[in-house]
Amino acid sequence: MTVSPSRQWNSWDARDPLAMVHLPTGLTLRFSVFSSADGQYRLLGQGGGIKLLEHASDGSFIRARITHAGAELELTYSKPDPHRVCARLRVLKLGEWGLRFWMTLELGFQDLQGGPAPWRADEPWVTVENKEPMPPHAPPRLLARHRSLWASVQSSEPAVYGGAYAAIESFAQDLNTRGYYAPPRAEDTSRWGVLRFNAQMHSEVCIAVALGTDRAMAEAGSAALLTMPPAELPVADRAFAAVRDILAWNTLWDKDNHRVTTVLTRHWLTGKFSGWGVWLNDILFHALLAGMVGDFATARANLDAALGYQSPEGNLACLRTTNEEWIDRAQSPIGAYVLWRLFEMTGDRSLLIEHFPTLLRAHRWWMTQRDGNGDGLIEYGSSPTGTGAFVHTKQGAMDESFMDNAPIFDSAGFDPDAHTLTMAEPGLNSLVSLDAQCLAKIATVLGETETAITLQETAKALNARIAELLWDAERKVFGGRHWSGAFEPSLSVTCFYPLLAGAATAAQTKALIDLYLLNPDKFWGERVLPSSAHDDPASADNVYWRGRIWPPHIFLVWEGLRRAGRDDLARDVSQRAWAMFETGWQDERLCRENFHRHDPKGDESPDADRFYTWGALIPATVMLSATGTYPPIA
Repeated sequence: MTVSPSRQWNSWDARDPLAMVHLPTGLTLRFSVFSSADGQYRLLGQGGGIKLLEHASDGSFIRARITHAGAELELTYSKPDPHRVCARLRVLKLGEWGLRFWMTLELGFQDLQGGPAPWRADEPWVTVENKEPMPPHAPPRLLARHRSLWASVQSSEPAVYGGAYAAIESFAQDLNTRGYYAPPRAEDTSRWGVLRFNAQMHSEVCIAVALGTDRAMAEAGSAALLTMPPAELPVADRAFAAVRDILAWNTLWDKDNHRVTTVLTRHWLTGKFSGWGVWLNDILFHALLAGMVGDFATARANLDAALGYQSPEGNLACLRTTNEEWIDRAQSPIGAYVLWRLFEMTGDRSLLIEHFPTLLRAHRWWMTQRDGNGDGLIEYGSSPTGTGAFVHTKQGAMDESFMDNAPIFDSAGFDPDAHTLTMAEPGLNSLVSLDAQCLAKIATVLGETETAITLQETAKALNARIAELLWDAERKVFGGRHWSGAFEPSLSVTCFYPLLAGAATAAQTKALIDLYLLNPDKFWGERVLPSSAHDDPASADNVYWRGRIWPPHIFLVWEGLRRAGRDDLARDVSQRAWAMFETGWQDERLCRENFHRHDPKGDESPDADRFYTWGALIPATVMLSATGTYPPIA
């Protein structure tokens, strides 16, 4: 895919969030440190103690703070134009004598396959000038070349050493084995260069990198950049800034597929995905979130990634990674909702034209392949196809729900002939109905009137089945219903999703809100909307979808309350969720995958990633409630 010049310098590197990468060339700007107290080389963007702060979507301003070996550092990148980058590394605090704390700029080339290959075998290259301890009139500086582009790297204060290395690993090895006075190298055919600074002499390191089509242009550009005052990012609304920053930090270059995507979390790329991964509904939510902050290039890229693989049967794959494909199952359909919302934001009919056929086929797959007992309700399932984990099992069917271990499934069976669970639940059926409604809107815009009418009729019929068959009149709540006719005792937060689909009657809506939403024994409290009811014994497990609070649930119920005309309650839900979110975000910049239903101390969990993109759905509700630019779905 093509990335516009204004975005080509950005934090694309999946392994190092603090590296600035020029995508077409792979030219990478990053920092490392060596502390005598710690005794080891450390790449600044790898390891603990990293606090990810502001991040403009286009990479024009990026800031982070890092603690290491008792020291505190602040790193800022800014771009006055698409071809120049200024990096500032400030020492805020030292944990040892500054002479023994060293900071290094590393500049080199990675093969990210973001642009054309070099012309010659000896390119790209990096060279160092004046590598030995300075005379002040000739400070060390770096020069690099890739095809017709030159790069000049200069510092505002002279570096102590400069160096050039064929492999950057040699530099790290020299420090680890020979100490911080290890003499610099100037190797032939170098791919990396370094400028080394000492905290005793340099409380702030300012680096300018400029690209040019000849050496003189590049050097003039970097020299001029050093004279500019430090850049700042304009102050934004806190909720907007949270969504923007989370999306930007997790938006990376996927070199295997030659595309930009917003990943679930950087931590899963190696530990779970072995390189890259597209979990269907996560990436769809990421597309929506990017659109909410006006980053429509990333929104489109995420939409393309999520909808880019459809099985011959018609379903969108639940999960695709480097080593795994779950093509036997989908995930609860939110794609048409996301597409429609992005169209409302942009008015871009090309989005609808491109993706409507795919989403329509996916919708029809749900209707024909997931009504296991033919009663007009949809069940989760797993088809006997593909080679992914848990194919054609109950676990595979639960994965389709993106509530993989929810207690509502504990007593459900799996019918191998129907390929579905033996229970229908209100969440899935409401989302299938909403899917039909949004597809009908899209079909209308595209002039496909007959298709729109058919989809409207599908939604109307499904809403009637939800109101009739999934309403437990005795408990006055929507619940899962087994094929035996019995209602599932366990309640999921998805009992509120009929509000989102417009399936609940006025009486049902009132009972849902009065008896369940506002009931502190069920789903209310200082922290709202746990995945299973507070009084469900399974909620005490506090494991993943058993009792913990999840941002997608918050967002979809918030949207449902607005559709039901309860904007007051939607705002209350949003503010309570925002207060919960800010316990980790305000000081620690944690964007959690999920939360404890009562205790902030319980937010930390081995099953809760600390910087997970869909956590941004919570500040999104605050932002959208305040702006009034996101009307309720109808």
